[in-house]
Amino acid sequence: MFEGYEMCVFPDALDAGANVDIGYLPGEMPWLLGKALTDEGVRVVNDDMTGRCTTDRNVITGDSPLAANELGRRTATALLELARRRG
Repeated sequence: MFEGYEMCVFPDALDAGANVDIGYLPGEMPWLLGKALTDEGVRVVNDDMTGRCTTDRNVITGDSPLAANELGRRTATALLELARRRG
């Protein structure tokens, strides 16, 4: 469904390591988001967590809670633009 898209996602390295080690996750994840998306043809554009966002067509993604403000800004802008086009 999203083959060929670029997305920013929470880093697999954290969910496979530190987040388990510190108890944020109760155990090892049965699958990792970045790998699952890559396997479906999505290009994951980040491997770290910096608050990065990306917009590809009508999909707006961010790498972590650090991206929340930028995600909100991009989403509001996209919705306003859509409303303007629809009149």
